[in-house]
Amino acid sequence: MFKKISEFLSGLFRKDFTLKIISIILAVGVWAAVSITEYPIIETTFYNIPMTLSMEGTYAQANQLDTVNPPSQTITLTISGERGNIGSLKAEDFTAWLDMSTVMLPREYNLPVRITCLADSDFEIKSIEPSSVRVSFDKIISKEFTVSPMVENASVAAGYMSGDPIVTPSVITVTGPQNTVNSVTDVCVKVSPNRVLDSSYDFTSDQIVLYNRNSVIADTSALSFDKTSFSVQIPVFVRKTLPLEVDIINAPENFDLDYFREQLTYSIDELTIAAPNDKINERESLSIGTINMREVDKGSRFEFQTEKFLPEGYENLSQIDTITVTCPSEGISTKPIVIMGKDIQFVNRPPQFDFTPVVSGLTISLVGDEKQIAEISSADITAQIDLFDFDMEEGDKNLPVDIIIFSYDKVWFSGKDGVATPKIYVTAKYIDMGD
Repeated sequence: MFKKISEFLSGLFRKDFTLKIISIILAVGVWAAVSITEYPIIETTFYNIPMTLSMEGTYAQANQLDTVNPPSQTITLTISGERGNIGSLKAEDFTAWLDMSTVMLPREYNLPVRITCLADSDFEIKSIEPSSVRVSFDKIISKEFTVSPMVENASVAAGYMSGDPIVTPSVITVTGPQNTVNSVTDVCVKVSPNRVLDSSYDFTSDQIVLYNRNSVIADTSALSFDKTSFSVQIPVFVRKTLPLEVDIINAPENFDLDYFREQLTYSIDELTIAAPNDKINERESLSIGTINMREVDKGSRFEFQTEKFLPEGYENLSQIDTITVTCPSEGISTKPIVIMGKDIQFVNRPPQFDFTPVVSGLTISLVGDEKQIAEISSADITAQIDLFDFDMEEGDKNLPVDIIIFSYDKVWFSGKDGVATPKIYVTAKYIDMGD
């Protein structure tokens, strides 16, 4: 019996599809009518409504305050109302905002959340989650700091030393809440090479570390920086101790330089220095300056400043600023020698001019080994005036005289009263060569 009734109903719907559709529509209509009649007020919950905070026109804006920790969360809103008024509302129809009316001073506030509906609908707010948000306010300032390097996990290879690290750029501007910015005492850029250094290195870092005296400021989320990338250069120097020497100029042509060098006395014999590259390893000695033999007398002293003779980039580790070199005095004699004007030779002389010394001669001072000084005479000295650069005009000329010592290798000429090269007046006269 049941089977026959089922087959009858099934056949009925298969035969009249239109009847089936009309039945469904009628059922929905009946349900809606019953719902509106029996349940006119409903509750609806909306999720993930963004929260906004505006300073425009507030006391906070007038007092130059800003948020330290601006809110970023969303809220959940539950409302109730007539089905016809709220049934079609969506989360996008609502705006959640924080009530700033009580914010006047720099401190933390618990601000209530307010709701505005963009649609013209009547409803009752049942709940807002969260209903309030804690927000801190402060004056926002900017302050410049010198950036210091912080090098960790780096060591220097044996025989090397590191210089002071250099940070580029060297200044940073920190912007943020007044109390936080004013608590900053030092700004560092951190690098951790994790290696043994045997030459200078450049590292790039974005690790900015702020200090309040000796304590690290852990929370910097409220701060901003005008620079975020830095170069940290770690200079690495080669350390070496070198013997000192001086360069000798204006010695006689066959002068025994080794003899003279052996007689010199240095206030220190060697200097410990550091250089930024391995070129220092090629050096066997360090020249501290020049001694002009025409300025050397018995026991003369010369001073050399380390800052003047050290190459750029070299560092003086001995902490000695001045080195004194003393010329020999024991076993050294001096002798004045008179050179007659007629014995002065003129080289590179223009044939159309005649040259005559105005004075009868000149006296020079010889210095050297006391045995050779005892033997030397004016016959062993040649005085020359080189006329290669002569101006080809008549008149009296004050011309330099070159002193040449041939037979003695431990004797030199010393200029009197600091005059390194003697001069005499010579009269130049034009000679009529005829045709």
